[in-house]
Amino acid sequence: MVAGRLRVHRSVAGDPALTRRALAQWYTRAGQHWTRGRLQPWAARLGVPEPEVRVRDLGHRWGSYRAGPGNGTIALHGATFQLPVHLVDYVIAHELAHVRISGHGPAYWRLLGRALPECRRAKEELDELGGRVWMGDLPH
Repeated sequence: MVAGRLRVHRSVAGDPALTRRALAQWYTRAGQHWTRGRLQPWAARLGVPEPEVRVRDLGHRWGSYRAGPGNGTIALHGATFQLPVHLVDYVIAHELAHVRISGHGPAYWRLLGRALPECRRAKEELDELGGRVWMGDLPH
């Protein structure tokens, strides 16, 4: 990142595979670092313990939660960090709500709605905007 712009070094810019890998690695590192400061406030709002967080390629999913040792693990797609901050917060809160409730039934949406009253609107915006965000695929 230079002066607010993401720049790719000349040595990889001519090779689409290397460019993709460099961009994905940058988003992964930046997302992992950025999430540290965002997780605790959302976990507190939802009344759940903080799970471990990993940033990685999740295909075409923004995030996932997996119960397991400790408080489980949230995985966030590196592409999530291209979104506006309020949508990154929505993805984080969405996955944290799964610490308490699996699935997307009425109880899940009530819990998420208490912590993030605009969750339905954020979901709609994410569904609309998400189709235009680079998820790691490059056209051939």
